[in-house]
Amino acid sequence: MTSTHWLLALAVVVALAVATWAHLAFWSWRLAAPGGEDERLEATTDDGWILCLGRRRPVGPPRHPPVLLLHGIAMNRLALDFGVAGYSMAAALSAGGLDCFSLDLRGHGGSRPGPGAPADWTLDDYLERDLPAALDALRAATGQPRAFLVGHSQGALLALAAAGRFPERVAGVVAMAPPVRLLPGRPGLRTLPLLARLGVTRRVVRLIAPFGGLWQPPALGATIQLGQMEPAIYRRMMMNAIEDLPVGVVGQFAAFLREDRFGSLDGRQDHREALARCVQPALFVAAPLDGMAPSEVVREAHDRWGGEKAWLLLPDGVGHTDMLLGRQAPAALYPAVRDWLVAHAESVGAA
Repeated sequence: MTSTHWLLALAVVVALAVATWAHLAFWSWRLAAPGGEDERLEATTDDGWILCLGRRRPVGPPRHPPVLLLHGIAMNRLALDFGVAGYSMAAALSAGGLDCFSLDLRGHGGSRPGPGAPADWTLDDYLERDLPAALDALRAATGQPRAFLVGHSQGALLALAAAGRFPERVAGVVAMAPPVRLLPGRPGLRTLPLLARLGVTRRVVRLIAPFGGLWQPPALGATIQLGQMEPAIYRRMMMNAIEDLPVGVVGQFAAFLREDRFGSLDGRQDHREALARCVQPALFVAAPLDGMAPSEVVREAHDRWGGEKAWLLLPDGVGHTDMLLGRQAPAALYPAVRDWLVAHAESVGAA
C-alpha cells in the first residue's frame, strides 16, 4: 500500500471511531434512566472490592427488616430499581414501607475494585464476600441484624444459597426465576463462555440499544419475550442495565450444567440439597415462557424448600427478564412481592 492508501485507511478508522463515540454519547444521554435511589452507600469486601448500594427509604411508617435486592447475571442494580416511573420494583416495595437496598455486585454498575482487588471472580465470591459485606452495610444503616433477600435469576440463586449459609442474617427470600437446575439444550447457554471471554457484551448492547425491539435473534427468546416489552423500556434497559459476562461466573455456571449441580466451585457445598434445611419463609416466582428457569425448575426449588413457602406463577406470555420490566410487571409482580414482604415483615416484627 502507498502512503496515500495508509492515510486514507487511517482517516476511515478515525472517522468510524468518532462516529461511534458520537453515537454512544448521544444515545447514552437520550436513553438515560438513572436509578431513583434516595442515597448511595458503599460496602467493602474482604478482598478489596467496593460495592455500591442504592437505597430507597420507606414511604410512611417503616417496616423491618430491610430488603436487599440482587440482580441477575450480566445486569446491574438498575434492573431492580429502574429509572422509569412505574417500572421500579424497589420503588414499589418502598411505597409499601420497606427499606430497600439494590446491590451492584462486584464488576457491575457503580461497584469498583480497590487496590489489589481480584480481576476475576466466581459465584462463590458473590456469596461468600459480596453478600456478607452488603448485609453488614444494611445492618450499619438500619440497625437491623437480618434482611429479606429478593433476587432475580442469578440473584435468586444467591438469595437461596445465602439462606442456608447465613441463616441468622436472612429473614426470608423472594426467589424470582432461580435456575437451580440448568437444563441441557437451552438456547444461548453454549455461547455464554465465548461471550464472556470476548468481554464486549455491554459495549455491543449499548451500540445497538437505539434499535432495540426492531428485531431479536430467536435464541434470545429464552431470556426475554420481546412482545412483553415496551420499546422505550427495552431500549433503556439495554443502555443502562446490561453488563459484561464475568468469565469466572460463567465458568461456574458451565460446571453446573456439565455436572448437573448447584453448589460451590470446589464441590464442598451443595446449595440445591441445602434448600431442604432452610427454615425461613420463601416466595418462589415463575414465568410460563421462561427459557432459562422454566416453571418446573422453579417448582423443584419450591418443593425442596424446608421452610414456609408460597408460589406465584406469572400470567401467560411472561418470560425470564421481562418478568421484571415487561408490561405486566407493575401489576402482576411488584404488588405480589410487596404484599408478601409486608405480611412477613409484620410476622417477623411480632416474633
